[in-house]
Amino acid sequence: MKTLITAVALTLASFSSLAASVSFPESLDITGVNGQTKFNNRQVQLNQGENLIELKYYDIFEVNADDSGAWVKSQPLYLLMTSDSQEQYQAFTPTIDTEEEAYAFINNPVITLTDTAGVEKEIALLTHHQLMSQLLFAKQ
Repeated sequence: MKTLITAVALTLASFSSLAASVSFPESLDITGVNGQTKFNNRQVQLNQGENLIELKYYDIFEVNADDSGAWVKSQPLYLLMTSDSQEQYQAFTPTIDTEEEAYAFINNPVITLTDTAGVEKEIALLTHHQLMSQLLFAKQ
């Protein structure tokens, strides 16, 4: 019985290691993946097929030396992603050094996904309105 439990655990572990995943920088907080909302790290496992990842951008910028800084936060942003392989992706935002650059990113949220072979792909994140529109027109 103990051997069977160990074999099942090892099999499940090997399947989960075969799943695709995506890692995000600290400035992008993962708030949901395919309807799930509990995360303990910066990396999420992807299901085979379509995946919906909800993110929020946030960062703090110094306004002046004697100020505590200004937080810049986005509304939810969405990444629609198809996974049909065991690829491991790393997401990157553009270089954001100022509060103005942060707001420019929020207004046009484009990230770069890099796979393990180093192939880069730019992907626009969607706002809630853009996501709903895309879902509505996809059904027609």
